[in-house]
Amino acid sequence: MAGKIWNLLLDASKLPANEQRRKLNETIVSWRGGLEQVDDILIIGIKI
Repeated sequence: MAGKIWNLLLDASKLPANEQRRKLNETIVSWRGGLEQVDDILIIGIKI
């Protein structure tokens, strides 16, 4: 699973911040399925 997350973050890093958020949110909602909460997730983005 860690490889999939890494690839998702690398792909998203090439997008504007609002598109990164949309892509990550869609992926998390899809992964979570019908469950309200599976795990605690924290993703922090920093623009340099």
